[in-house]
Order: sequence, then C-alpha cells, then structure tokens
Amino acid sequence: MKKILLSSILTSALLCAIDFQSIGVDANYTDSNDEDKSITIKRQTPDNCKSVKFSPKIFLGGDLVDESVPSECKKTFITFAGKVSPIKFSKDVETYGEVEVLEFIDKARDNENMLLVDSRTVDWYLNQTIPSAINVPFIYLNKAQYPDDFLDAIDTLGVKVTKDGFDFTNAKELLLFCNGVWCGQSPLSMKNLIAIGYPQNKLKWYRGGIQSWLSLGFPTIKPN
Repeated sequence: MKKILLSSILTSALLCAIDFQSIGVDANYTDSNDEDKSITIKRQTPDNCKSVKFSPKIFLGGDLVDESVPSECKKTFITFAGKVSPIKFSKDVETYGEVEVLEFIDKARDNENMLLVDSRTVDWYLNQTIPSAINVPFIYLNKAQYPDDFLDAIDTLGVKVTKDGFDFTNAKELLLFCNGVWCGQSPLSMKNLIAIGYPQNKLKWYRGGIQSWLSLGFPTIKPN
C-alpha cells in the first residue's frame, strides 16, 4: 500500500543549533509513487515583499479573496513578516485561542484584576484593537530604555516598586497579544515582565493576536 511518510533528518544536537524560524527544516518523504524525495520547508518571501512598509493600515487592510466576494466578507493577512512564534511561550504561560479570549473578556468585566493587554505601540493600538483592551506598549516594559514609562506601565499592571525591588502581591492577571503569530511584541512584553519577577502563572498569551481575531470576523474598535 502506498503511503506518504515524513521524517526529520536532523539530530537533537542540530535541532538546538538551527533557527527554524528563519531557515526552516529539511525533510525526507515517500511520494505517492513510492519514490524517495526531499524538501526544504521554509517561508517564501518574494523580493518585492521585502520593501512593503510596516504600518497598521497596510498590514491590517485590503482584500484577500476574489473581487466577486462582497467587501464586508473579506479579510487580509501578510505572509512574510516577522518570525513565527512557537505555540508555547514557556511551560508556565498558558496560550489562548479565541474562545479563551472571549471567556477572559467576559470574566474581566467583573474583575478589575484581569487585564486584556495590547502590547503593540500606540499607533497600532489607535488604528484598531480588541474591545476592552488597554495599551501597554512593549517598549515601555524595557526598564533600561524607558525608565519613566516603565514605572507607569508596571503601576497599571498592579506592580509596586519597593526599596528591595518589586512587590507583585497585587499583580494583575494579564492576557497579552499583538499582531499575530509572526509578531514579537507581546513575547517581548512577557520576557521583560518575567525578567523583573512577574509571576508567570498570571500571564496568558493570545498567540494569534489581531490577525487571527480579524480572520474570524470578530469586531475591533478604534480607541479615542
């Protein structure tokens, strides 16, 4: 019986050394004619895509499907930007999908200790965001580069500064997101929070972000 088989040709040592996000992976397989084949699986980025401007309107607007489809039925997405994120940020940070995001938003209505956090910079947030999200730009969680904004940001998240460091007694439960699985802004936010001791069990990650949210037809808002 003919069958297709996929197998990795990399050793565990090589797995640790290669940046799969950038160069992909080589694989062997047997095709439907029982012939052995090999393929390199990596993202394809045409040269003319590399000059596309990185901006909210360009990345989050436009048409994806045929012209005959009504405009209100269309969504678009960019296929070449950033690096693809793994499904788990860490073993202690839970990854959310859309159903879990909706449940979080519902619970947060009556719980001021739960915050939906848009980690993108202000221009992206003002362009459109998920309803009920607050904006804590990832750059402001960089204590060394933005000391004043950093203090304002962690205060918003319920963290107090003490003479010995930080007090996380009243740290809020956060659900962070950014533009999509290719976007590194919410991962950077979590990395910086964890670096100062923020409890990882109070961090949740919506990996799909705005792009997945829009692809499923959920609404966004333009903050005032």
